[in-house]
Amino acid sequence: MSETVSDPVRLLARLEAQAEHLAVDCSQGVPVVRLGLITTLYFKDSHTQEARRRIEACFLRFYMAFKPVLKWQLFNRMRRLTASGFASCRRQVLNSSPEDRFIWSIASATQAEVATYSLFVMNTPQGQADNDRSCLKMVLPWSFLTEPDGLKSYEAWIRYLSSEVRAEHGFGGLACVLPGDGHHYLPLEYQFAQEYIGLMVDPGPHIESLRLLERIKGVSWYTVLGDAFVKRLGGSDALRGQLSTHSDIVFHAYGGGLMIRAGAVPQLGGAGMAPAAYTAVNKVIRPVRLQDTGCLHPYLVPGVGFTEETTAKWYARFDEKPMPAVNAGDACPRSGYWFSNAKVRSRRFFSEGEIMPAFAHIKAGRTQWFWARQDD
Repeated sequence: MSETVSDPVRLLARLEAQAEHLAVDCSQGVPVVRLGLITTLYFKDSHTQEARRRIEACFLRFYMAFKPVLKWQLFNRMRRLTASGFASCRRQVLNSSPEDRFIWSIASATQAEVATYSLFVMNTPQGQADNDRSCLKMVLPWSFLTEPDGLKSYEAWIRYLSSEVRAEHGFGGLACVLPGDGHHYLPLEYQFAQEYIGLMVDPGPHIESLRLLERIKGVSWYTVLGDAFVKRLGGSDALRGQLSTHSDIVFHAYGGGLMIRAGAVPQLGGAGMAPAAYTAVNKVIRPVRLQDTGCLHPYLVPGVGFTEETTAKWYARFDEKPMPAVNAGDACPRSGYWFSNAKVRSRRFFSEGEIMPAFAHIKAGRTQWFWARQDD
């Protein structure tokens, strides 16, 4: 079997084992955490008739694709999903006023359960269009990727949804899926996020929308960048050029922007073990990443879940960490260029494991070497 075929198979097999570790049931045996494949998109102008038509089209397509597993609908209240009830909600969305705010979701479970299939939208009324964004979120089971043509099918879904809502930015990747009203299970999400660096934390995308007007949340398996963000990063050609040495990073255009896929399949990585493709994409998109990160779990008692400090660290989890200074006499921790403040023009290349030298007439304890860069 060729490497290009075997690698996705091997990585998906590894993901299956990790998904088992991420599955948690309550004492009654009811699922409260499951690994899911999510897509979250932020967009504007949802108050217009055209945008509402596009939202309705997204829901209709999702309904037709997964109708056998979809059981519940939320629109003003939770109710059993029926063909007539779905048609009624479609009409209400299409006929809503520009000043109406609505939340609409169809799912495989109620708010009290883990919904492995769901589509959710929260719109923004016309009066708030300049200072808030609408959000659309799709949840699928991670195992969707193991189905025949599952990888291609998911790519088609994220491209379709991004194009249909004219997404300004967003992402697609692996995340913990919790019950809709299961805020008391957020500490489990925090725990797993410490174990798996590639896990996206996205408990309530509509809560974060106010912070994401001019910035994006960050990198995931798929990173969605609208045309305005692509331009701010130097344009499509510049982005492709910066990542051209990474054969596992792929670009896809959509109606309104560009998607960057980091790897053939999504990866969870481990604590401190970041997938190389995620790190490379993060380096490129960092200039437009959110800086005022706030708190991912604002409604929890401090210390139980994410705090402002740990939230900031989570956003920076793929950033290259500064190399600590190395004392003369110690082994070089990383191959590359180093310089010493004990001597001018000391910059030179050291191989990993090489002993860092001291200088004549200078005590070794006073000589330190500092990381410069990896290449000339």
